[in-house]
Amino acid sequence: MNDKTFDIMINPFYFRVIPQLNDQSGEVFCLIHGWSGNEKSMSIFSTALPKDQLSIFPRGPVVLGENSFAWVDIHAKRKPTFNDYAKVSSALHTSIFELLKITISSFPIKKLNLIGFSQGAAVCAVLSKLFPESINKVALLAGFLPANPPNYADLPLSKIKYYIAHGTQDKLVEFKKALELKEYFEKSGADIIFCQEELGHKIGSNCLRNLREFFNN
Repeated sequence: MNDKTFDIMINPFYFRVIPQLNDQSGEVFCLIHGWSGNEKSMSIFSTALPKDQLSIFPRGPVVLGENSFAWVDIHAKRKPTFNDYAKVSSALHTSIFELLKITISSFPIKKLNLIGFSQGAAVCAVLSKLFPESINKVALLAGFLPANPPNYADLPLSKIKYYIAHGTQDKLVEFKKALELKEYFEKSGADIIFCQEELGHKIGSNCLRNLREFFNN
């Protein structure tokens, strides 16, 4: 397989793809940026992933400016809800698996591992709720659960492992949002690892180290 990074459009999403070096590895990681980010923003978290795995970096469809994108427009007249995130997440799920059919030919496609930061974490949370059969592990970094989610008892998530990391001094996405995520997915039956640090809207060295352990064990 070609070991060079490439870009591809799977309508309506633009992807940056880093192919796996070992065709037999079979792990797939999808890293989803936050508000005003792009397909290159999440590369900082690549160091937490197992080596030589297929990594895909989608770009949000909402254009905010030059090299600046989002998944849902938070400046709309009303506050975006779970259903708003569900629309873009469903479309993204379809495009991801279309991409994988093109990228992977030598072995069956395994479940996705998701990493999302801020609004990207909200997308990951929704993806895992809507398509639990497609998901293995989920890392929600400085994220939140969109408003009006479905009942936590719907579609039990006992087979998914979650890693939630958040700064206690986060002023953009308050720390209580991380606690809401933890409670929601715990009640859904998921396995949760929780990490907090005395930081703002970012992930520190301790939680990054724990993230690496989460995906390498």
